[in-house]
Amino acid sequence: MIACKQVAKALAENRYYELPWFRRIPMFIHIRLCVMCGKYHQQVVDFQKGIRGYLEHEEAGDVGTKIHLSDEAKKRIAEAMKNKS
Repeated sequence: MIACKQVAKALAENRYYELPWFRRIPMFIHIRLCVMCGKYHQQVVDFQKGIRGYLEHEEAGDVGTKIHLSDEAKKRIAEAMKNKS
């Protein structure tokens, strides 16, 4: 049986799909049977989807700072900075 460390390393390095089929099958079985590795695999997949989505938005120009503070908030921040120093 393949060890959790080997699975985690392959998933972290995103090398899971580069492995030959005879190594991928035991890893796939391990991920399905081992609760911890299954959760880790799902986290890696979710993280990769999030990064892909961010990069797509970045290429489209949708990513940027769209935060607008009210004048009152700006004054409070300025006062807090003055009081801090």
